[in-house]
Amino acid sequence: MVVATIDISPFANPAAHDDAARARAAADWDRAMSDVGFAVVAGHGVAPEVVGALRSAAHEFFERSAEAKAAYCHGPYGNPLGGYTGIGTEAVSRTRDTHGGDGGRSAGASAAAPPDLVESFIFKPASPAAAPTCLDKPASAYHSELLRVLGCLHQLTAAALSLPADYFERFYSPHAEVSLRLAYYPALSASEQASSAVRYGEHTDYTGFTLLSQDESDLGEEGAGGLQVKLRSGHWHALQPVRGCFVVNIGDLYEVWTNGRWRSTVHRVMKPPAGSASAAAPRLSIPFFTGPHNEAALPTCVDEEHPPLYEPVLAREHLRRKLSASNV
Repeated sequence: MVVATIDISPFANPAAHDDAARARAAADWDRAMSDVGFAVVAGHGVAPEVVGALRSAAHEFFERSAEAKAAYCHGPYGNPLGGYTGIGTEAVSRTRDTHGGDGGRSAGASAAAPPDLVESFIFKPASPAAAPTCLDKPASAYHSELLRVLGCLHQLTAAALSLPADYFERFYSPHAEVSLRLAYYPALSASEQASSAVRYGEHTDYTGFTLLSQDESDLGEEGAGGLQVKLRSGHWHALQPVRGCFVVNIGDLYEVWTNGRWRSTVHRVMKPPAGSASAAAPRLSIPFFTGPHNEAALPTCVDEEHPPLYEPVLAREHLRRKLSASNV
């Protein structure tokens, strides 16, 4: 497979597995992050009911009137309170001229990109701004479970990079920077279908791991819309959903932290063909963006044979530049 499926149960359920199983998973993880920067993750232990409840609640919220949703807007995308942002406020491909990852190698290429055809809600459990009642319990449960999975991924990553098992704890404690995003792509109007705008433009993610609950209606065909990953060859690979699994990829800071050993890979969400059933239906994806606390800088994979390829950067400054570039 172009994007490997990796069973992380040796780390999510360690009592049921031995060190050899963990070593095999770590080797597979290192290979996936080095070759593509994406993997499909199985064996994470998140119950399907937890995912399903959040997806149902998200659809309930986004199907409300524009006025009702706007009541939960607390500022531009990336503001510290989270909340709702509407269509026309974000152009993510404009971030590709900032530090790190493929974005740094494609400077200015998408500076005039049109806004993306997406609206979103950022759920932050500790935010003083109240979330819609329909989202509160299912989003809190999902958020808690994804934090647990993130801990498993950090142990897996430490094993893959020959680091101490608890290496990442000090960078993510006591306050990791995470954002649970509900990304809703409404059915496309005729004018939107004819425009140059896409559902979500070419970009790399910003900091640490992104754990994605992919829309199951993505067809896994390059011309059919949905999530696509840009390979080293320059070709786009449409990622077909795998039931019960998450898609995980790294952000720019992981490429910096691993000194280029792992890849922050460009990806996008394209429009489905005009007149298709997919174009007439909404799409919902749920990315869980993760990163270390704001003062973190994690240099790894540097030695005499592998001199530093990147300037040091704090997580806070890198994220600020990316968010500033994306807001219309």
